[in-house]
Amino acid sequence: MGRIIVANRRGHQVMEWTTTDTEEARAQITEAERILREAREHGCLISKKVDGQHVMDLGAFDPNAEEYQIIAPIAGG
Repeated sequence: MGRIIVANRRGHQVMEWTTTDTEEARAQITEAERILREAREHGCLISKKVDGQHVMDLGAFDPNAEEYQIIAPIAGG
């Protein structure tokens, strides 16, 4: 099972998906891809867990990834 952690003002939100070959799993993966795409479009950074550590990710969505994190840009004043 994979997950996306979205850090935001409300703490964080989690979206999870499975890679089983079911209609529900395919819908979850499609939703996860959409979330990451829209986050990038809004200037967020994406990290992906690789070998137990988070690294910056610029690649295509990997449904087999254990975890992604979305980090919103900080607005300065």
